[in-house]
Amino acid sequence: YALIASPRYVTESQFVVKQSGATETALMGLAAFAGTSSSTRDALILKEYIQSREMAEALEANIGLKAHFQDNQWDSISGLKSPATTEEYVEYYQNHINVRHDELSEIIYVEAQAFDKKFSLLLGEKILKLSEQFINSLGDKMAQEQMAYAQKEVERLHTNMKRQQQLLLGFQNKNQLYSPEQQGGALLSAINELQASIIQSEAKLKEFKTVMRDDAAEVVSQNNLIMSLKQQLKEEQAKLTSDDQKSLNSINASYQEIKLGGELSASMYQAAITGMESVRADAYRKLKHLLIIQHPAIPESDKYPRRIYSVVSWFVSLLILYLLGRLVWAIIKEHQE
Repeated sequence: YALIASPRYVTESQFVVKQSGATETALMGLAAFAGTSSSTRDALILKEYIQSREMAEALEANIGLKAHFQDNQWDSISGLKSPATTEEYVEYYQNHINVRHDELSEIIYVEAQAFDKKFSLLLGEKILKLSEQFINSLGDKMAQEQMAYAQKEVERLHTNMKRQQQLLLGFQNKNQLYSPEQQGGALLSAINELQASIIQSEAKLKEFKTVMRDDAAEVVSQNNLIMSLKQQLKEEQAKLTSDDQKSLNSINASYQEIKLGGELSASMYQAAITGMESVRADAYRKLKHLLIIQHPAIPESDKYPRRIYSVVSWFVSLLILYLLGRLVWAIIKEHQE
């Protein structure tokens, strides 16, 4: 420890995980022990990720951490033996990365050890970057899937709405009607006028018959007028209601069905747009961020091994073992005598 052990430099960083739009509620009594906040769960997940095999392999792929630990410059006891299996490398990595989570402040403390000052800084920065990428991806995939589904639903309903509009346009062109409702209103108005004219003409005919004979020209002319008006009334009524598919009531029934389908598809399209906006807002609220409290900084002096502490600890431990051995030996000798 005093002469041979290679110095290990430490880069420290502190950060906290927060979720956009999250509202933390204080838990009282027993609920405080049983419940955990979303930020706490995310912090504990991130803590496990930093110490995981995946993080160790990512650091090896990005900065060659395994090769750094196996460098021949370091003493054979402190360094990672070569060759080393992946499991040995991961265990060595976990022993040289200290991650601590403060439950009260929810801050994560990361202490990264390396045999070189600059590499220690590089290691701390890379851990921070990979942690940020991981925490950003926690809810991102689910949010993207929800947004993709909402977008697909909006596109489907928009296509359906356009199809209903084309169907309505084709119906209007085929029947040469813009609106059967308006046409029906106009036809009813014409029927009412015809009925009023018939009533007036019949009243006038009665007036003629009181002073004229039935074969008088005015009476015959008035009868012909009444007959024409009644014939026209039948034709107009046939246009409005009949068993024929071309009658206005049949056309209006088909029109109302197409119109209702168009209104329903438009309503569903608007609801889908509103739902997509809601999903987008919800996805934003679920976004997680890494708020950095202390950025990694290059260390000026080595922190490990703690030479004086280690030498004194070994000395005291060996001294205790020696005294225990002397005590046991003394007891054995006393029993032999």
